Parts: sequence; C-alpha cells; structure tokens
Amino acid sequence: MSTVLLLALIAMVGFSGAGMVALVGKKSGPSRRSYSSAVAAGILLALAFADLFPEGLEMAGTAAIGGFVAGFVLLFLTEALSRVHVDHLAEDGALKGTLLWPLFLGLAVHNLADGFVLGVAAGASTAVSGLLGLGILVHQVPVGLSLAAILVASRVTRAKMVWTTLALGLAIPIAAVSTMALPVPDEGGLGILTGAAGGVLA
Repeated sequence: MSTVLLLALIAMVGFSGAGMVALVGKKSGPSRRSYSSAVAAGILLALAFADLFPEGLEMAGTAAIGGFVAGFVLLFLTEALSRVHVDHLAEDGALKGTLLWPLFLGLAVHNLADGFVLGVAAGASTAVSGLLGLGILVHQVPVGLSLAAILVASRVTRAKMVWTTLALGLAIPIAAVSTMALPVPDEGGLGILTGAAGGVLA
C-alpha cells in the first residue's frame, strides 16, 4: 500500500506542479491568453480523442462509446442549462468562468481513473507498480499543463488556480487509496468511466 500511495502522491505532484504554471502566466496580455486558449483546446481535444476514448474502448469495448456519449451529453446539458447565451470568449479574449466546470469534472473523472489504476496495481509486483506510476506521472504532466493554459485563459484568481489544481491533483491519491479499501468496478467499468471522461472533455 505504501508504494502505491507514494506513486499516487508523485503523480499528484506532477499534475499539480504542471498546473501551477498558471500562476506564472497570470500576467500575460490578451493575445497570449488567446493563444493559450487555442493551445489548451487542442490539448483537451487530443486528450479526449487520442487518449481517453481509445483507452476506454480498449478496456470496455463498445460500452465505452456509451460512456463517451453520456459524458458529452451530461456536460452539454449542464452548460446549456447553466447559461442562456453561449459565448465562450469575452471581448478581451478571456474564457468565461462557466467553461471551467466541464473541464473540472472531466479532469476529476480522468484523475480518479488514474488513481483507480494505481490502486489496482497494488496487487502487482513493485516493478509493475513502479512502471505504471511512472507512466501515469508522465501522462499527468501535460494534462496539468493544459489545465494551466485554460486557467490562464479564463483569468481566474490566483486562489482559484491553486484550489482547482490541488483539488484535481488530490483526486489521484484519494482514488488510489479508496480502490485499495473499497470494492471497485472491473476493467469494463473503468473503461466506461474513461470514455465518459473523454466525452466530458470533447
């Protein structure tokens, strides 16, 4: 258990550390924020379609398609019902704050799924757990950077940047420890959740 918890904490630090890059970019001008918005959108679409959705298909087969569609519809309806007029950019090029909820939910599911995978690895050898932890760490750094780009583009306060980044990072060790303590879904269930995370980010 201590190895898995250590790996989960390292993955959390990688994600949160990369996400804290947003604190450095807070003072950038409108044109840089506009570019960071475009880069972040590209990263999130790539994450949804090149990583999460295929990973979900691999784990759960076509059932992951249902998860993807459910995640997309859930967030689409949430966004549509939370505001009447859909206008993603304010006049100065900043992302509106309502866009952070779909991102937060999608990354929370994603990080919970990574923590789940680490928790399941508790039964494997130390070498397998270590390699899996390294893979998740390498995977989490660009995810944290995409979060940083979106937080900069949305022009949220520094306190909200720190809170969002730490809360999402904590999802990894919480899920890892919970997985070891509670009965959890099988690989198919995780695949559906991963597909749903992709749908939320799409």
